[in-house]
Amino acid sequence: MTFIQVEFIWFYLAVFSAYWLVRNRVAQNALLIVASGVFYGWVHPFWLVLLYISAIVDYLAGISMERWPARKNLVLFVSLATNVGILSYYKYADFFLENLDAALTAAGMPDAVGPIGVLLPAGISFYTFQSMAYSIDIWRGELKARRNILEYLLAVSFFCHLVAGPVQRASNLLQQAEHERRFSWAMVRSGFGLAMWGAFKKIVCADTVSPYVDKILALPDPSAGMVWAAVLGFTVQILADFSGYSDIARGTARMLGWDLMLNFNHPYLATSPSEFWRRWHISFSTWIRDYLYFSFGGSRGGVGRTVGATYAAMLISGLWHGASWNFVLWGAYHATLTVAYRFLTPLVPKGFRESQLGHVLAVAWMFVLTVFGWLLFRVTDVSRITALLRLDPFGGTPAQAAAAVTMLAIAALAAAPLLAALAWETWVAPRIAESPWRLPIQTTAWAAFACTFFVFQRMAGNDFIYFQF
Repeated sequence: MTFIQVEFIWFYLAVFSAYWLVRNRVAQNALLIVASGVFYGWVHPFWLVLLYISAIVDYLAGISMERWPARKNLVLFVSLATNVGILSYYKYADFFLENLDAALTAAGMPDAVGPIGVLLPAGISFYTFQSMAYSIDIWRGELKARRNILEYLLAVSFFCHLVAGPVQRASNLLQQAEHERRFSWAMVRSGFGLAMWGAFKKIVCADTVSPYVDKILALPDPSAGMVWAAVLGFTVQILADFSGYSDIARGTARMLGWDLMLNFNHPYLATSPSEFWRRWHISFSTWIRDYLYFSFGGSRGGVGRTVGATYAAMLISGLWHGASWNFVLWGAYHATLTVAYRFLTPLVPKGFRESQLGHVLAVAWMFVLTVFGWLLFRVTDVSRITALLRLDPFGGTPAQAAAAVTMLAIAALAAAPLLAALAWETWVAPRIAESPWRLPIQTTAWAAFACTFFVFQRMAGNDFIYFQF
């Protein structure tokens, strides 16, 4: 089940109504566990088995590490091996076999092995990372193991964030599972508005531009102008798609009295790669920083250690996004940008860096670098990436030029609501926060969103991009 299916609306209305009618925390938690199981197992009930295996292993690991501290390293190994094993098999088994087959074919043994067609469970990368973090935090002594298995299962499987994040820290969700939630109309209005805005970004912005991006990048012989226009369209699409999912997750959770962390903070306004990752997919990038980058040494062991930790963390981050070499290339690209900025930024005069012109140029240049990176992310065939980069930037027929301009216009139209929202958030919303016009404007926006959903519903069949991760 996805957030943009009609079935989800009825599902959520039933859960919301029953949840607030119960009013008892234990019963609410039990209801949410059942609802989360229905949500995640809607199409493939077997996926629930993997989810609960991961959760129960880490639940027992946490208790075991506190009961037998002398063996906590072994217990942590079992926890990590279980989660990484599940993730590796379902996400990377076919990738490994395909590459092994290619190597054996090159050695003169064609068709020695082949992919086995493993179905990738939705959201497996998210819940395994979150569950592992629980065990690691207990191993580090930063978190106490929980004995109440229902509260722990709810923290792991809560349907609002389960499939595509945000990747919540166990400590945050466990505290919320352990405390009473109180109904509030202000909370419901805020959550409803956020969920509506997320759905708008997905259905109206992302799903409107995505068919044109797909068509251009699937052409056997596009012009360079068409390719880069499509990549700009994907730049809009992936932000609207993924931040839209996060907003729906945060909004639906908020209406149930839960607080999920902010996952996107205007990432295309970043001035550097490190700032981009502090703004983009914040829950995941902070996970990579805290559990991989710091574990590899971070910035504590000199320049060589820092560079090595950066590349290791970003390469794993890239591979996490998908079982394909282009994601590894994308991770290496962002690692290179991060390292290059680390050494080159001090060479730019501080006065210029801190000036308004310097800030604008830094944002513009970082945006260009980010767009280039999205080409590596979107095109999964590395040889195809190479071919597209070799295209003559000034080549193409008049018809191809017209197609590129059309693609740019579609991308601009899809980006317009996002830019309008930025202007609203920055200049308008603070000025009307206490105004009597705030509620009428808000309800009018909700009505406008609802109308656009009916107009654009033909596009709503597209899955969220990050479901594949």
